[in-house]
Amino acid sequence: MDKEVQQNYDKMFDTLSSEGWQVIRERLLEMFAQQNNLLNIQDEKTFWQQRGAIGMLHLMIEFETVLRNEVQQAEENAE
Repeated sequence: MDKEVQQNYDKMFDTLSSEGWQVIRERLLEMFAQQNNLLNIQDEKTFWQQRGAIGMLHLMIEFETVLRNEVQQAEENAE
């Protein structure tokens, strides 16, 4: 892996291991739980809006896993 790319991943992992990110992640989990309720959806438009919001929250919550998978894939491709 390119040195600059590796440094960028290291910076992102540093951020994700910070106390501040843990606070943000907890808030994202709360928001995910609040919005992940099918009974609150009144119509199709709301459903699609809710689906998009939940998808984005899920991506942010799982960002560290996504990054780790990217690094693993890059290392496997380099071999």
